[in-house]
Amino acid sequence: MHDISLVEPSYEAVPLFPLARFAMFPNTMTQIHAFEPRYRMLVADVLAGPRLLVLIGLKPGTETDHLGTPTTYEVGALCKVVNHERTGDGRYCLHVHCLARVRIQQVNRLLPYRTAAVQVISDETVGDGALDEAMDRLMATMRSLVVKLGDNGAQLAQILASTRKPLLLTNRLASAVLSDPIERQRALETTHPLTRIEQVNDAAGEALLHADCPQLQYTHFDANSVN
Repeated sequence: MHDISLVEPSYEAVPLFPLARFAMFPNTMTQIHAFEPRYRMLVADVLAGPRLLVLIGLKPGTETDHLGTPTTYEVGALCKVVNHERTGDGRYCLHVHCLARVRIQQVNRLLPYRTAAVQVISDETVGDGALDEAMDRLMATMRSLVVKLGDNGAQLAQILASTRKPLLLTNRLASAVLSDPIERQRALETTHPLTRIEQVNDAAGEALLHADCPQLQYTHFDANSVN
């Protein structure tokens, strides 16, 4: 059975929602809030359409430019709003699922918020043998980390049991163990699966050595909606 693609190869005008210190991986979910007037308008337009938007990180040094057009990275997350709530003062709380990584091709500024033409980014193809070896190393490190964390490792154990698909699992683990925004962005932009797996394995190994507890500060997965 072939997987059915959830996305088109490219999109002409998807709303951009920039966030400081942020990078999100495919097949994970997160919660975001919209409170600025222009982003409330963005959300209203998104909900009235196909419910798609691009969440994208701000480059370091531009995070405080709230009223202007701060510089974003070129690679972000194409997301679909799966649930939303609106508060009494008009703010939005969105639950979004990342469908794919995308590269910004062109930014438009015709509206109070920015939209962009984007191209979906696919991973490079690697041999099954090399992929299996890399995943075996990653799984061994992760299992050791789960054991060392004890009760604090329950969420990591849940991620490990969530899927047998190597690339999907790597994205979920990257979301869990990569806490530095720049490292997260580097992993997001990496198109070679083995490089991403090694990056996640290195971060898990550091956590294992220092007994650090991975914090799911940015994204989480919902096995009922992203498998």
